[in-house]
Amino acid sequence: MFDLPALAHRMTLLVILIMSVSAIWLFTACDLGNLNARPTHAIKHLLKSQAPRFVPHEVLVKFKDGISQERIASILKDTRTEILSELQRGRLYHIRILDDRSVESAITQLTSYQEIEYAEPNYRYETQK
Repeated sequence: MFDLPALAHRMTLLVILIMSVSAIWLFTACDLGNLNARPTHAIKHLLKSQAPRFVPHEVLVKFKDGISQERIASILKDTRTEILSELQRGRLYHIRILDDRSVESAITQLTSYQEIEYAEPNYRYETQK
């Protein structure tokens, strides 16, 4: 009269379906009461930490006193970088990395020159609200 294996199989599928729908409903309904809710502090921190802390392919480089413009141009050409802006006349430059190297790699290469006082990423800063 009844095909017990087929009935058992259908019951198993039904239980799996009900459990799946319940899990999805529970997962999505957790904050249904407040659709305009803002992320909690912990979630904001996670989202914020995923953004790069510095501008990709940009570095700030400060040269030591007395370095000629020709030598600066030579170093920048050797390191495959270019000047975006001059921040302190003849000493501090905002530069762009012209290839796909990381900022860290470019800084390591730049600081290997004795004429460079320091090189650092172009950090992003945000004001507190």
